This record gives sequence, C-alpha cells and structure tokens, in this order.
Amino acid sequence: QPGGDYWDTSFMALVFSGLKNRQMDSIINQLIISSFGYTFGKPLSWGKGGPERWSGSKPYHTPDGQEDQLGFHNFEWSQSIAERISGRSVPAIILDAGFASATTTCHETEKTLKNIKSIHQAISGGQDGEGTGDGIKFNPLMQGCYFSLDKIDALMQQELSVESLFEIFGQPQEGKGKPGISAENQKTIAHYLLLPSHANSVSDAILNKVKPIIKKQRPTIGFSLMEASFAEQVSIYPDPILFTEEKINQLRASGCSVEILPESGMEIATKLQGS
Repeated sequence: QPGGDYWDTSFMALVFSGLKNRQMDSIINQLIISSFGYTFGKPLSWGKGGPERWSGSKPYHTPDGQEDQLGFHNFEWSQSIAERISGRSVPAIILDAGFASATTTCHETEKTLKNIKSIHQAISGGQDGEGTGDGIKFNPLMQGCYFSLDKIDALMQQELSVESLFEIFGQPQEGKGKPGISAENQKTIAHYLLLPSHANSVSDAILNKVKPIIKKQRPTIGFSLMEASFAEQVSIYPDPILFTEEKINQLRASGCSVEILPESGMEIATKLQGS
C-alpha cells in the first residue's frame, strides 16, 4: 500500500524480479496490478508520468522539485516497474479512487467528493482529464477505476442518497453510452492469434499448424486472454482447458470478433485459401 511501512515501489520491484527469476511467465502474462487511488492530500496530477518523468525521486527520499508515487497516479509507477522488469506492459485497476488515504475523515469530505467527481468526469469523458483542470492521465491498459460507495457513505455520515450520487457522478443518459475504461473502447491490436501454452511453452505441432496464418495474416501472437481482449479480431487455437466457453464469451463481450480455428492444420490451410 502506498505510504506503508515498506516502500511500495521497492516491494513491486522485488515481486516482479522474483517472478522473472523463477521464470513464472505464465503468471506474469496474466497479472493485473491493483493500485490505491489515494491522493495523500496532494493534487490529482501528483506523480503523473511515473519514474520516467520524476527520475530524481527515490524510496524514502523525494528531493525538492520532484514528485513521487504517493498520489493518484501510483498505478503509473507500478506499471513502469513491472514493464521494466518483465519486459511487457501490465494492465492495472485503481481502487478507492479519490480518497486522501485509507482513513479519510469527514473533515475532508468536500475535497474528496470534488476529487471523485473530477476522476469520474475524466473517465466518462473518454479523455485524459486535462479538461477537468486536474491533469488526470489514464493509459490504454487501465482496466477499471473503482469508487467505494461504502466509504463515500461513511464520509457523508451515512446520509448518502440517490440525489447525492447524481450530484457526484451525474445523471444517467439513456441511449448515450459514453466511452469509458473498457477493452471494447481500447482496441490497440488489429488481429491477435491466441495460442495455448503449457509449462511455459507452446507445442511445436501447434506452431506448425498455425504457420499459414502467421505467414499470410501476420497477426500479433500471444498466449494471454487479457492481452487478446485489446484486439479487434482474435483467432483462437482451441484448448478446452485454457480457453473455456466462458472465457471465449468474455472476449466477445469485450467487443472482440472471435474466430475458433480448426484443430487440423490441413483445415486451417484450406480455410485460408478460401478467405
């Protein structure tokens, strides 16, 4: 947790280094980082840009003129560390967004509700938040930003009502769905070839079967359902254990056009010739 007894960025580095050293790629490839969206009383823009922008900030020491991860943009710092060590981008979710800390009090109600409103405006507006004046910045790998209704209720001394929720989050607009932080609105891959991976490796036999697709269509190749959710089109080599019907339907629900390939290499090649 940011601001805890053990510096969270150091902990994150140790976790990913441990997973990488143990060659646990099957775990790394499916991880989602969770980050508390606490402000610690600082502006919402605090720490935006992560360690690349604030390179002078070190664990337990933030020099004058520098900013650290103790702010709403904590997720950027965690993602940067994960990517540097694992060599791949890692999705993230934000929890308790807008609260000053885990123990935000009623004395901070006005500021906290203002923060939550600004964050929600940045999400529902489908932009980077600059229009709110708070300099909020999300990235395409952001999977969700969550607000605790229980904590909002406690902050308002158990006087939370539908009207007050409308005041914070705005009136619902029927038939006018706004783009938010979802895989459907964040398609960054045109075509993804999803292959089964067992014991951190892929079968040579499967690779030979899908070779015609790779040569003709040049898709992005991977083994992660999460990564596949960022693709407009997903071609799946069937594996009933790894790729269950439920998981395949989740890809469809995220806006992906899903194609289940035949198990036979000959059928795959024939299908390509007819396309």
